[in-house]
Amino acid sequence: MKLTITTENLLFALRRVMSVIGNNAANPIMNNFLLETSDNKLLVTGVDNEIRTTTEIGALVFIPGKITLPGKKFYQIVAALPSGDVVLETSEEDEEVVAFSCQKASYKIRGLNASGYPELDNFVEEWSFTMPAKELVSSLAKVFYARSDDESRKVLHGVLLSVRAGMLTVAATDGRRLALVEKVISGQEAEMKDSDIILPYKTVSELIKSLDTSKDVKISLSASVAVFQTQSTTITSKLAEGTYPNYRSVIPDNFTRKVAMSRVAFADVLNRIALVVSESSGSINLDLSTAQIKVWGRSVEYGEASEPVEVSYDGEPLNIAFNPEFFIEPLKYLECDQMVMKFNDNVSPVAICGDEGFLYILMPMRN
Repeated sequence: MKLTITTENLLFALRRVMSVIGNNAANPIMNNFLLETSDNKLLVTGVDNEIRTTTEIGALVFIPGKITLPGKKFYQIVAALPSGDVVLETSEEDEEVVAFSCQKASYKIRGLNASGYPELDNFVEEWSFTMPAKELVSSLAKVFYARSDDESRKVLHGVLLSVRAGMLTVAATDGRRLALVEKVISGQEAEMKDSDIILPYKTVSELIKSLDTSKDVKISLSASVAVFQTQSTTITSKLAEGTYPNYRSVIPDNFTRKVAMSRVAFADVLNRIALVVSESSGSINLDLSTAQIKVWGRSVEYGEASEPVEVSYDGEPLNIAFNPEFFIEPLKYLECDQMVMKFNDNVSPVAICGDEGFLYILMPMRN
């Protein structure tokens, strides 16, 4: 194999797949990048036990071939190279050694023969649909934090993608809160069928980081595998086994009260007040009154703090307490200027709305 590629293009491709590569002691070749050529393109692949990411980038290929190189070390070297053309060539004396140079810098690095790299299992597409990658990434980012941190709970540790009558719902819950986004998938209703899949958390993380959001993404599905394909990147993932719980059962049928406020201003106040809250006294309090919320918190360890926020509210005065992390997290990923909090009382589920199709449900804390 021999090729020339710019430092910028090579580093771009490595970054796209770097986070897939782990530290697999049982099968060391999975700690490597797979580099292979195709029609004046370089394909870079990373794998682990659940996910495979391949991205392609333009290169001038003189001799086709493929090799695997140690992931983290090769990435570190390329990231340190000066700007310019990288000439990369496998050694004639030892096919597992790659020589590469950029300007005055030259290296020889040992890899492993590509014949031992895990092959992609045969994938038989059962059905597929296409949507803007930006919408998929945005939806995942707005819900992923609400999943369970417990990796043994495979279903709740993942994120649900549910298709019903041309509507895509992306949802995550840990049993204490729920975040979901609903999007209409336009123009493909006749080709779609109702289906639920659960994406492992690492796959969700990779999609958020690696998909080209300027393009559409084709989502191809089978009973156990999902493939996400844009113009230059393909992410193939196993699906989590199991049935997602009936998350809609926790959403109240209606709300009797609501309060509207500036999302950014409210988030800033919440973050400031949360600084005095400790794990042993872990709640932020909202005292609602006409046109104002007083946000306050206290702890024995750090003291107390309070700050008012202007709001639109004409209901009865009320105090509601929340886990500060649970309340603050969704606000980081929303894009709306104004958010709305809906509720019935200070002990029933509360809803946060803002961006189109977004809904967040959480339970108040009891003081």
